Formats: sequence, structure tokens, C-alpha cells
Amino acid sequence: MSNQTPSCPKCKHFYITWDRRFPNGCKLYGIKSKYPPSLEVLRATGKTCLVFERKLPGLLD
Repeated sequence: MSNQTPSCPKCKHFYITWDRRFPNGCKLYGIKSKYPPSLEVLRATGKTCLVFERKLPGLLD
């Protein structure tokens, strides 16, 4: 994987929450955030997200 942060909306673990303050979530890490979860992982660990898995083509969630 490259050093670029993965695009969370393209990951199968990403979801949109109902919380207006924290609209982005990651099912695998169990986090909700104002920012894309991959950025929160980068801030917390200093490394890019290691669990990114691309969604299958044509699936919305």
C-alpha cells in the first residue's frame, strides 16, 4: 500500500452515522469521527489505515 491515506467511502468498513457531530464511522475500528476514520487512525498511530478493503463494484454500503 502507498503512503497515501485510503479513501474511506470506498472501504467496506466505512459507514455514515446518524450523529451530526460525528458523521463518519468505521465498523472495524469501532470509531465515529467528524473526519474520515483513516485520518483519525493516521493521527493516533502515525501510520496509514492497515485494514482498508475496497467495496465490491456497484455496492453502496
